[in-house]
Amino acid sequence: MAQTATTVEVVQREIRIDAAPSTVFEFLTDPTKMVRWMGTEAVLDPRPGGDYAVNITGHERVSGEVIEIVPDRRLVFTWGWEDGGLPPAPGASTVEISLEPDGQGTLLRLTHRDLPQDMHTFHRLGWDSALPRLAAVAAGRDPGPDPLTSIVRGALMATRSLPPRYLYRFARRRLRRS
Repeated sequence: MAQTATTVEVVQREIRIDAAPSTVFEFLTDPTKMVRWMGTEAVLDPRPGGDYAVNITGHERVSGEVIEIVPDRRLVFTWGWEDGGLPPAPGASTVEISLEPDGQGTLLRLTHRDLPQDMHTFHRLGWDSALPRLAAVAAGRDPGPDPLTSIVRGALMATRSLPPRYLYRFARRRLRRS
C-alpha cells in the first residue's frame, strides 16, 4: 500500500542583516532592544522555560515560552495571541530563529510552525513587516515608525490577510480599545 505524504505548510522567512550574530541576538532577547523593531512592550526571559510576551500593536499581545536558546545562534519559542481573538492560542505555535555568520553580517532564518491554515497569510505579512525593521535597527539604522502600531496600516494588513470570521473579532476589539 502506498503512503500519502502530508505536507505541513509553515511560514519561512530569510533575511541578511548587516550586523554580527551577537548583535542580532540581543535584539531578539533584550526587551528594550526588541521594541525598537517589533511591538510596544515586551517581557522576555531568555532561558528555557522563560516567558516570551510582546504587545505587538499596542492592542494585540502574543505570549509563549522559550523552548531553546543557544546564544548568538538559535532561539525557539512558542507563540500565540492572548485574549482569544485570534488563533493560535498562547503556546500553540512555535517560532524557530537561527542565526548564521555571513561575512560581516548575519543570515537570519525564521520558521513559524503549527499555525492554523487560514492564519498563514496574516503571519507571513507580520513577519514581512517585522524582519526588515530588525535588519535596519541591528545595522544601526532607524527603522521608522512601526506600521503595525498604526491603526490604519494595521487595519489594512488585517483586512488583506485575516479570514472574515477573525476579522470581525479583530475589528471589534480594536474599536472597544480606541
